[in-house]
Amino acid sequence: MLKKIYVLLIISAIIILPSCSKEKNEEPKITKEDVISEILTYDLQSSYIDEDFLDWINDNYQLESLITIKDKLNDSSYQLQSWHDVTGKSLQVLYDSYQNNYENKDNVKVITDNKEVSTINFVGDISLADNFDIMPYYDSRQEGVYGILSEDVVDIMQKADLMVANNEFSFSDRGAPLPNKYYTFRGSPSRVSIYHEMGVDLVSLANNHVYDYGEDAFLDTITTLDNADIAHVGAGKNKEEAQEPYYYIIGGYKVAFISATRAEKFILTPEATETQSGVFRCYDPEELLSLIETTKQESDYVIVLLHWGKEDSHDLEQVQIDTGKQYIDAGADLIVGSHAHVLQGMEYYNDKLIAYNLGDFIFNREDKDTGILSMNIHNDGTLSYQFIPCHQKDYKTTLLANDAYSNAIANMNSWSINATLDEEGNILKTN
Repeated sequence: MLKKIYVLLIISAIIILPSCSKEKNEEPKITKEDVISEILTYDLQSSYIDEDFLDWINDNYQLESLITIKDKLNDSSYQLQSWHDVTGKSLQVLYDSYQNNYENKDNVKVITDNKEVSTINFVGDISLADNFDIMPYYDSRQEGVYGILSEDVVDIMQKADLMVANNEFSFSDRGAPLPNKYYTFRGSPSRVSIYHEMGVDLVSLANNHVYDYGEDAFLDTITTLDNADIAHVGAGKNKEEAQEPYYYIIGGYKVAFISATRAEKFILTPEATETQSGVFRCYDPEELLSLIETTKQESDYVIVLLHWGKEDSHDLEQVQIDTGKQYIDAGADLIVGSHAHVLQGMEYYNDKLIAYNLGDFIFNREDKDTGILSMNIHNDGTLSYQFIPCHQKDYKTTLLANDAYSNAIANMNSWSINATLDEEGNILKTN
């Protein structure tokens, strides 16, 4: 009997001991509440992050995302970029999604997510005016957009994640030329389809020709662009619309666009007010500076499109140099200029690029260099830039090659300040 009891005790021990050992060595379960509580003990460099926001992150990106943030805080590798590293979206984009800030908004569009590199391309002045140089050749050549742009240029434009241009005319069949204006440009609303052929997504309207045929034609321009799903900045039915940024979510980052003009020596284009349609002016930079500051607070990158500079001159005006730096100090991450009708140089200031003027892209009969500026947003949040030299001749813009390409790069370097273009057009900061 004792022998049987002894055997039973041994069998019980064999069964029970491993189970006890397993329970003893098992790590305590990590809970969402514990992880959130630990994260909130750190200085997170943002007022956005609270318990409810972190709970939303858990629900949408799983507990592992929060644990990774916690671990980065523990080993001192945490930075705001960590949110994008973990979720594929910046903290700003995450917070906007948490707040449902993108719902029912006309000035926000999601373009791309989860790309190693996202590209935004910029070109200068475009005229699709029926009463000027380009459109008669677009019609007579019967090649569509390829009658005025070479196939390789169009390919570059269409392949960009976002394509931006300066709309230097009005879309309308109405109105009369503004008095005392020597040049006035107006194109049929049907011409807006050419932007789709080019791949253009957003245009600047803050310039000295968008109001050439008066308010009716100006308002037709806005309606035409809206109906074609072409975003626009820099002008509107009133001051609020003219100053309203347009936002893109691209590569998981929030990119804001603002546009303003100080192009006219004899000011004829109306300025938007609380009750008057028109453009956003920046002869006095204070309103633009304030807008950049507030926009930067809710964006990852702010791009400012400026219509400025001396026409037909590669030389910079001192006001461009001075205010350009002020706009960077206020929070602009990139400044892209137009209006000079020719290329002007580039400058790095506080590691931010100022492209003073991209010149005419497809505008008139003149024989001149132009180009495409590419801004690349890398997955880690860094920015890089490339200039792609082109040439407008015989009412058509084509890519440059060989000696003509090299000469264009050399000219850009001679006009630039603290920036150098290498043989591939990469724009590098110099000391």
